[in-house]
Amino acid sequence: MAGIWILTLAWGLVTGSIWGQDKASHETPQSSDPAITLTKFAGSDLIKHPTGITLTKSGKLLAVESHTHFAPKNYQGPKTDRIWWIEDSDGDGTADKRTLFFKADLVATMDIATHPETGAIYVATRNEVLRLWDKDGDGTADPDAVKRRLVFLDTKGTYPHDGCSGLTFDGEGNLIFGIGENLGFAYTLRGSDGTAISDEGEGGNIWTCDRDGKKLRRWATGFWNPFGVVYAPGGHVFATDNDPSSRPPSRLHYVIDGGDYGYQFRYGRSGHHPFVSWNGETTGTLPMLHSAGEAPCDVIFKDGHLLVASWADHRLEHYPLTWNGTHFETEQKILVQGGVDFRPVAFAEAEDGATYISDWVKREYELHDEGAIWKMTGWKPKPRKIPPSPDFGRKGFPSWRQASTSEDPWTVSRAIRDLQHVIDEWPKSGKIETPQQKKMWALANRAKHPNDPRGLVLDLLAMENDPEAQLLGLKWIADLKLKKYRAEAEKIANDPPSPVLFHAAATALARLDGQKVDDRAMQRFIGARLANERTSAKVKRAAFHVLADREKILNVKELRQLMVDADEDFQIDVMLTLLRHPDSKSAARVGRNISTNPKFADRVRYFALDVARRDPSVEFAPPKPTPGPLDNGRRVFHRSCANCHRALGFGKSGGPDLSTIGERGREHIEKSILDPSAEIAPQYEPWKLTLEDGTEKIGFLLSQKGGNHFYADIEGKEFKINNRTIVTREQVPVSLMPPALNLTMPEQDFRDLVDWLSSLK
Repeated sequence: MAGIWILTLAWGLVTGSIWGQDKASHETPQSSDPAITLTKFAGSDLIKHPTGITLTKSGKLLAVESHTHFAPKNYQGPKTDRIWWIEDSDGDGTADKRTLFFKADLVATMDIATHPETGAIYVATRNEVLRLWDKDGDGTADPDAVKRRLVFLDTKGTYPHDGCSGLTFDGEGNLIFGIGENLGFAYTLRGSDGTAISDEGEGGNIWTCDRDGKKLRRWATGFWNPFGVVYAPGGHVFATDNDPSSRPPSRLHYVIDGGDYGYQFRYGRSGHHPFVSWNGETTGTLPMLHSAGEAPCDVIFKDGHLLVASWADHRLEHYPLTWNGTHFETEQKILVQGGVDFRPVAFAEAEDGATYISDWVKREYELHDEGAIWKMTGWKPKPRKIPPSPDFGRKGFPSWRQASTSEDPWTVSRAIRDLQHVIDEWPKSGKIETPQQKKMWALANRAKHPNDPRGLVLDLLAMENDPEAQLLGLKWIADLKLKKYRAEAEKIANDPPSPVLFHAAATALARLDGQKVDDRAMQRFIGARLANERTSAKVKRAAFHVLADREKILNVKELRQLMVDADEDFQIDVMLTLLRHPDSKSAARVGRNISTNPKFADRVRYFALDVARRDPSVEFAPPKPTPGPLDNGRRVFHRSCANCHRALGFGKSGGPDLSTIGERGREHIEKSILDPSAEIAPQYEPWKLTLEDGTEKIGFLLSQKGGNHFYADIEGKEFKINNRTIVTREQVPVSLMPPALNLTMPEQDFRDLVDWLSSLK
């Protein structure tokens, strides 16, 4: 009954919205604000495949028309992208004329922006930022004033939309822009003054340079693809993070100078490697401002509000901003919802308050000869007070020692950043007292002296009571390929304190050996350790926990072999894997044999009983082994919770991982079970989907692989949806986890479940 109640409530919250299927299919996108009017300003006769748009200082609308973004075979269109001046020459409110502004050698052009002071036009192609002028105002770029390669990305990467994009300008007229993960290819980014910065595999970055392409430097890192970037008055920067691959959701960020947002492409597309933080999980990384819709593109700032174009969700998302002392907080509101042929990409704001929106139209990445530009009027959000960024002049920050006592990641990250500037002036002795201070000191030193001349990696690895410190030390070894610490990494890999640290140490060793460390490569590496007869039982157990989808990789015979000479806990882990193994009959046979074999401990036989019951066609007299003090609680978790939650390497990722939930205390655990909707992180809100065929579904987003999204429904059953068949997606601000779950199970089972969860620390 509780499950039915929560599903009914969640469904009611979204079916009563304005986004019914009848409106989602309208040609004109619909707004939730009755004051807003949307009109099609230009159609495919004037613009095809539009990406970036901008308004010049004289009010001319310039639009990039792509002819190089996945051109189909035998494409008959132009061989270079073009920039058009789209004009309403007769003043009737719709465009009727276009003039070619610029077309020379533009490939995968993603953005265009007007300098707020000089009026120069900046253009971002995949591999360069160039500058154009129209000093005579005739609507065409001056051929003698074209400046190529203000910034140039020298790389073998060619994917069209993970290069340069997101052009914006700070309060002093300096350029800020984004570059995506570049699919991990090595690169050198060059400024016009000869500055050259090289890297590979670290993920997306936000960069800054002056208006002439000089003084190039990295502004922030740890993104997938910061496709849209905007500077707001007061020194604030915001960015969309386009496409999270297998780790949803897409992210919207408040970006600070020197910030690390956690993602590194070299460690796999899934985003689940222990070296990757998606929401500020480790010291020195920062959380997202909010989750965003699928494939977020451009972002603009208006009177304390953000507007985001969600390409795959066919909508414009509104985020009102509230300052919270060190960072912003927000909520997501859907301002405009279109149908399947509304694919918003970029914005341009007019002085009269109108907003122009470029529309790719079709779901295909390939060129398709369609396009549109919409004009939105009437959006006048109530102005919100936005104080100047505390980053101005580095004023108002606590000392790094004081910051080390803060639980606010923004305070900690700023302190680490500012410590870098004075770190060489301070002697190490007498300065570091607490574990958090040691980590912050090490991270600041790493940024300033990446090769670790002070030996701080050893200090981190020696902190045996602080797994995060050891993780940071191993990450430092892996990121910078510090071969002088091979012995330390091998020691942890051969005697791992935990599966996470085994994974981290194995990754560091693979990096030192010049091997790939993405998801597939590391699974092969770890699988080989698991299969090696000489591998110790402790390492096997750690490798077993790290191996993703182990029930799909290991057959029943291999799992049974792992139980030989294993300790009780590892044998229980094998039983829990057999509980989900696709070969249910073979798994049940093993379960029957073990549950009735007195050579195995009662605890192991207790879990084997559930495995034996997977084949109800076989009758047998079940024994009654005695479980350990916490075993029934773990068993209840796997029966009632593991379809949506993970713990200790088991279960699914629809909801939060509960492996350390005990650190939050028994009271928090009980409250979360009794009232799961009281506190839901944005990335764990369920989604209500409307599909092309008119059907509707609701579920947790588990992962993404290519164009397919994998969800779990309220019963934990997984279903797959191709992203291109989704008309609308809306997050439901209510948990799908039934409230008062204690009423669905015996009272003793509930107590045992809470006991077991409380032990996870």
